[in-house]
Amino acid sequence: MVLIRLVEDGIAKRYREDGQLMRCPVHLCTGQEATAAGVCAHLSPTDGLFGTHRAHGHFLAKGGEPLAMIAELYGKSSGCCQGRGGSMHLVSHEAGFLGATPIVGDTVPLAVGAAWAGQRKGDGSIAAVFFGDGCFEEGVLHESMNFAALKKIPVIFICENNNYSVYTPLKERQPDRPIRGIAEAHGLAVYQADGNDVEAVWEVMRQATHRVRAGEGPAFLELFTFRLLEHCGPDDDDGLGYRAAGELNDWKKRCPLQRTAARLRGLGVPQATIDEVHAELEQDVAAAFAQAKADSLPENTAGAGLFAAAPVWPATPPTTGKTRHITYSQAIREGIAQAMTQNPDLFIIGEGVPDPKAIFGTTQGLQEEFGPQRVLDMPLAENGLTGVCIGAALCGARSIMVHQRIDFLYLALDQLANVAAKWHYLFHRPVPLVVRTFIGRGWGQGPQHAQSLQALFGHIPGLKVVMPVTAQDAKGMMLAAVDDPNPVIFVEHRWLHTVTGNVPEEPYRISLAHARLVRSGKHVTVAAFSHMVVEALRAAETLEKYGVEVEVIDMRVVQPLDMKPVLKSVRKTGRLLVADTGWTTCGMGAEIVAQVVEKAYSKLKRAPVRIGLPDYPTPTAPSLVHDYYPDAETVAQQVISLLKRGAGLPVEEILSQLRWQGNRDVPNARFTGPF
Repeated sequence: MVLIRLVEDGIAKRYREDGQLMRCPVHLCTGQEATAAGVCAHLSPTDGLFGTHRAHGHFLAKGGEPLAMIAELYGKSSGCCQGRGGSMHLVSHEAGFLGATPIVGDTVPLAVGAAWAGQRKGDGSIAAVFFGDGCFEEGVLHESMNFAALKKIPVIFICENNNYSVYTPLKERQPDRPIRGIAEAHGLAVYQADGNDVEAVWEVMRQATHRVRAGEGPAFLELFTFRLLEHCGPDDDDGLGYRAAGELNDWKKRCPLQRTAARLRGLGVPQATIDEVHAELEQDVAAAFAQAKADSLPENTAGAGLFAAAPVWPATPPTTGKTRHITYSQAIREGIAQAMTQNPDLFIIGEGVPDPKAIFGTTQGLQEEFGPQRVLDMPLAENGLTGVCIGAALCGARSIMVHQRIDFLYLALDQLANVAAKWHYLFHRPVPLVVRTFIGRGWGQGPQHAQSLQALFGHIPGLKVVMPVTAQDAKGMMLAAVDDPNPVIFVEHRWLHTVTGNVPEEPYRISLAHARLVRSGKHVTVAAFSHMVVEALRAAETLEKYGVEVEVIDMRVVQPLDMKPVLKSVRKTGRLLVADTGWTTCGMGAEIVAQVVEKAYSKLKRAPVRIGLPDYPTPTAPSLVHDYYPDAETVAQQVISLLKRGAGLPVEEILSQLRWQGNRDVPNARFTGPF
């Protein structure tokens, strides 16, 4: 507790004095030292702990090096995140402090996942997570508590209840009911203590750790405490008037350091001994501050470390060995099964995974083959369970997570964008997670079940986004995604599950970093994504009969985007058409066109063209859908337009061969391309 207080006092003093040297916000825990010290006394380095934006005390009590933390505040290369995180992002792998982030509730499911990984491995480890009273207003907390109780996961939820969220008192944010009642309703064992009495904290944490280590399920600690300084910054903000008169002074009288020192003196410990501890730590802390200020700033390598190093795989499947003609769906299922056989710790989880329809047949029979502990359904908790799988991945438990529609990933966007995408960059710890999701029109799926959001996820640095089109790629890229140490969004178009192709029987991997030339031509380049590759090939086959040679590139990968084959092709054809399944504005077509204009402008004979969805939500009625989705006819129209308005081609004759007949909600079975 003395160490934490001295560090926080040192930060407050130097934050004022050093001017611009600490270029980050600081949320000091002065007055809350007993909660961190009492809790961490029962955690070993192999037990995981997660913190919040106010995590200095958590970090230090768990055994994190003061120098590493202080240097991080100064933005130095010796900082625990090499200057990339600042005060609100702390980590110490050696001490088992697995991370702190500033978004309320973000680390709660990570702790559940870390504890679940330990439970699955049977290594005896547990995990704990700190959060404030305001976190009870976040849905992800309830999702996490529900799942932890359901699976009896050995995790401890610790609420530092200081009665305020920034400047708003608890009574103005939540109804008049005890917080503990919510935890009890989720099925957690509940313990309460005076958070400024370190012995009381120590005792309830002892009881909680005994329970969770015995396999009796998760626990919840509510520790009543108070921060003595402002929400963000080094000063006393009592003058703002948001606290009741005299409240701050009353809590200062309950200072945990003073209470503990008084108790020690009552037990016969001389004040001189207490002073010696203080003096020794004061020297250590002063030395850490001096060293941190003297250390060097990081070199300009801010873009390095975005992804963990991944295996390099070929861009094509093997040409030897036995192959079969199977569907895309069967290829996905085979890839998952082979990955689970090769990786005994791998599990697959998602809404409907064990259902009779088995996610378009892609998980058929997996539960019977690998058991219910490795093939799991999940609660309707997209954000929380995505965080749980991220936390498990941080502790070595890989998973394939299934979200039946990409629309559902809006609910998980916080964990994917703020946590999974940034964890390796900040904390140098990989997040090996595959998130399967689905796009494309169906039987009147409408505005919230048929969106195509790959550009959204491709916009987020730190996520890999792939869209296999062929059965061969579906299997090979699934196996590669499982082996990748980074989060991979694996996007499947629902119309592709019935496409067939020759697929090698043996396990193989295909690159997650390369586009693929699928048809050569000299007149127009078509760069296509997902099912639009099928439509582009249909158009190309018909146009070839009239002397038009279309070069088709299956982009396959949204992030990292492979532009080399596109640029090479455009330099040959001089004409570019991008066919995407998503919205045109701010979509993948816009990105590809921009890069081509930047890098090959002089080779363009005509302005590039984008094909995608119009800028309004996906309709349901067949009459509204008719002209909403681009198809082979759309591709052919634009190719002809790029060829100087037709160049004498029988336009209507060509288009009539490609025009949709009958139901537009059923995949077109007429395509006979090389799939």
